[in-house]
Amino acid sequence: MDPQTQQLWIITLVVAVVVVLVVAVLLEMIVRTARDIHRLVSEIWTGGKRIAQNTVTLAFLKDTNAYAGMILGSASEIAKSTSRIRQIAEGGR
Repeated sequence: MDPQTQQLWIITLVVAVVVVLVVAVLLEMIVRTARDIHRLVSEIWTGGKRIAQNTVTLAFLKDTNAYAGMILGSASEIAKSTSRIRQIAEGGR
């Protein structure tokens, strides 16, 4: 093999090794980034589940407030009726 062909092969092999190393480094960076993304997504998912657990009772608060309003209305009517009964019982004032 003549020296020029041999030199061309050596340069080609060196370039190929450099390209393979660069690709390996880039792939490793991609894998690490993917792992970081997965970890962060898992933390976000966990946080979201905790928020959902802590706020699920807020949905029931609306119903509770509505029922409390109805109870208050009923209690007001009972108080009025009790007052009328007391007035009648005390002599019909």
